[in-house]
Amino acid sequence: MLIISSLIKMKIFAPYFVLSLLFLNVVSAQAIKINITGTVMNKNGVKVSASLKFTSLTDTVFIKTVNTNEEGKYVMANFPANKFIVEVKAVGYQSIKEIHEAFTGKTNLDLSFRLEPGVKELESVVIAARKALIERHNGKTVMNVENSIVSTGNTALEVLAKMPGVSVNQDGIISIKGRSGANVLIDGKSTYLSAEQLATRLRSLNSNEIKTIELITNPSSKYDAEGNAGLLNIKLKKNASYGTNGNVDLGFGYGKNSKSDAGISVNHRDKNLNIFGSFDNNNNKATENLDILRVVNGSGQNTYFHQSNTQTRSTHNNNYKAGIDYFINNENTLGFLTTGYFNNGHDASNGLTAIGRSFAQVDSSIVADNPAQNKYRNQAYNLNYKSIIDTLGQELSIDLDYARYHSEENTVYQNSFFDQNGSLYKLPAIFRNSTPSFITIKAAKIDYALPLNTTTKLALGLKSSWVNTDNDFRFEYLIGTDWKNDVGRSNRFTYKENINAAYATLKHEFKSTSLEIGIRMEQTNSKGNSIEDNRIVKRRYFDFFPNINVNQNLALNHELGFSYSRRIDRPDYKSLNPFVYFVDLYTFSRGNPFLNPQYTNTFQLTYNYKKTLNISLGYSITNNLIIDVLLPDNEKKTLYQTVQNLDKQYAYDLSFGYPTIITKFWSMDNTLTSTYNQIKTANLGNGIYNRKKVNFMINSNQTFTLSPSTSAELSGEYASSQIYGTYAIKPYYGADLGIKKSLLDKKLSIKFAINDVFDTRKSRINSALSGLNYNLVQKLESRVYRLSLNYIFGSSSIKGNRDRKTSLSDVEGRIK
Repeated sequence: MLIISSLIKMKIFAPYFVLSLLFLNVVSAQAIKINITGTVMNKNGVKVSASLKFTSLTDTVFIKTVNTNEEGKYVMANFPANKFIVEVKAVGYQSIKEIHEAFTGKTNLDLSFRLEPGVKELESVVIAARKALIERHNGKTVMNVENSIVSTGNTALEVLAKMPGVSVNQDGIISIKGRSGANVLIDGKSTYLSAEQLATRLRSLNSNEIKTIELITNPSSKYDAEGNAGLLNIKLKKNASYGTNGNVDLGFGYGKNSKSDAGISVNHRDKNLNIFGSFDNNNNKATENLDILRVVNGSGQNTYFHQSNTQTRSTHNNNYKAGIDYFINNENTLGFLTTGYFNNGHDASNGLTAIGRSFAQVDSSIVADNPAQNKYRNQAYNLNYKSIIDTLGQELSIDLDYARYHSEENTVYQNSFFDQNGSLYKLPAIFRNSTPSFITIKAAKIDYALPLNTTTKLALGLKSSWVNTDNDFRFEYLIGTDWKNDVGRSNRFTYKENINAAYATLKHEFKSTSLEIGIRMEQTNSKGNSIEDNRIVKRRYFDFFPNINVNQNLALNHELGFSYSRRIDRPDYKSLNPFVYFVDLYTFSRGNPFLNPQYTNTFQLTYNYKKTLNISLGYSITNNLIIDVLLPDNEKKTLYQTVQNLDKQYAYDLSFGYPTIITKFWSMDNTLTSTYNQIKTANLGNGIYNRKKVNFMINSNQTFTLSPSTSAELSGEYASSQIYGTYAIKPYYGADLGIKKSLLDKKLSIKFAINDVFDTRKSRINSALSGLNYNLVQKLESRVYRLSLNYIFGSSSIKGNRDRKTSLSDVEGRIK
């Protein structure tokens, strides 16, 4: 029935496919055509990312724009062979506008350009053009992290929290416009990690390694259908020069505890070979305070709990990458890449739970000392091949991937019980958790692009992935001097998943309209096995995921866009595991092996003025919403977090983004995002749950150019109260400040930044579920002073190593 239903829905889009296919045969027989190719570079020979606009002087209807690829090359195929105007534009460079002539006796014309830097002199201050911190396109927002001063020394998770429309809670859960379910990629590579493991991975990734972060609200069918809220692609820095070159980073920070980071990247490239590698280390010690006031009603009498906990976590993270590209010839490249990390840490956690007939009248208390040790390991390999079949843009790429993750967390819980007089009244309860986890991932994909003519392009692809997880969780009590396994609380959980996918996209360029239609088909096979409980859950399902994007140039500087997509979110592997994780004796979490996938239909309308002002209006409906819920067990007087499927979520969002120049040295970028979310389900906490809330978020970034070598940045955000699952979250806000100085012809840069200047960032939560009474305050060590240095060395001409999007790109985000 699911397949039949999906096919019926696809009838809506059938006319679009038929209409687009009719254009495949539209060719011009009235003029001789020629292929124009070339390279755009600066005066030093460094390849430049540029846009080229071609206008025929004999066929005024023929106006076409193309962009250079990562090698600075472009192809203008089937252009009328006669006189034409070409205009070349690139950020940070002076534009070129020239008249050329393509003789009819030729079939190919080589036309390359060298651009001069664009420098604008304003009185005594010289301002060199550079990329804005935030760039907006229809359906995509780009944050140029390498241009941010206040992000220096931050983790990738902290940087994501600064991106317009994105929020990150204290547990590292990422939301986009108030909706969870973001698919996070690193260099186009899926992490296959659960939300918790992804947060750990992003905490170990330093901002000094990041070039940009892309937010795509409605990704094309080329991407996995995972991620109902959208896609976040973290693109790491790549070297861009021939010869031997690289950079060195060094940073220090202090809040309540010290922090440090250091890294080096090296690249060597000649005509046939490119070898690159990097290593980064960061050490972070941070304190977190948690305070919960809770009232439990049982047998007509209230019991009051005041739970406070201080945790100091020390982490030592090491990330590395090494690769080689062999350029067989100008059209074929073979590459190998390996990445990995080895991270270690330990926690010191001390808690006090006061219990009584009121918060002021304590009858008993529990003092907890919960030390923990943890380690995380990852090794991934990628073998890739790319072939440029012809100069018209026909390409073939193949990726083979293998990755292995190993994590282990060991926590000892030592609980001492005191009466109202502060005397021990029973023996301590001491137990421990051991949580080793192994994950192996295999993936393969093939992508093929075929230009059917100058205005139509077809893309096809296949992908398969195989994921195996093995989690052997042990719960042991200390009896005397011996540790005894608690069979009822220990559990081994294995999970296997295979996803096979195929996609097709068709893109056609009209005179003032572009249309892209795609379809992705995914077949999923999964098996979860809770061995001790003897519970096996098997699933096999097949889905269609249509996608459509339309962009219309209304007039000069005015652009309108519309997009629709259907997406899926499968439960991550940790959420399916029924194992119990303890915060203390009265607070814990556990998984749900019976979770079903959630499906989302998303519609978005965008308006863009002069590529600056951007307005978007979105609507989505999610069925079988997967979300964290916090529920009470009044009989045991405990509070537990789990993951459940709720019936529906309705979400509306409206956002405005606008950069502006205030004065000759002060520029500003502001984003306002407003959302309306409603969550409905028939049975949650033994009753109907229906909560809705309007909230808004403001992100502001101010940039000050103090001199040609000195700049400053001030950024801040404010998020109003909102509903997330069963959590009612109170307003959240903060500000960051930084200054940067460039020396030695911009080879050396020094940055100083203060994160959370006023120390205001903290989570304040109470229950959105009736009958549950608690107030929670969680405060991380957020005010941190940071000093960082970056030095660039070596050659500075022509493109270095390639960006590589592997076949793991869209899976790794589900490993937790």
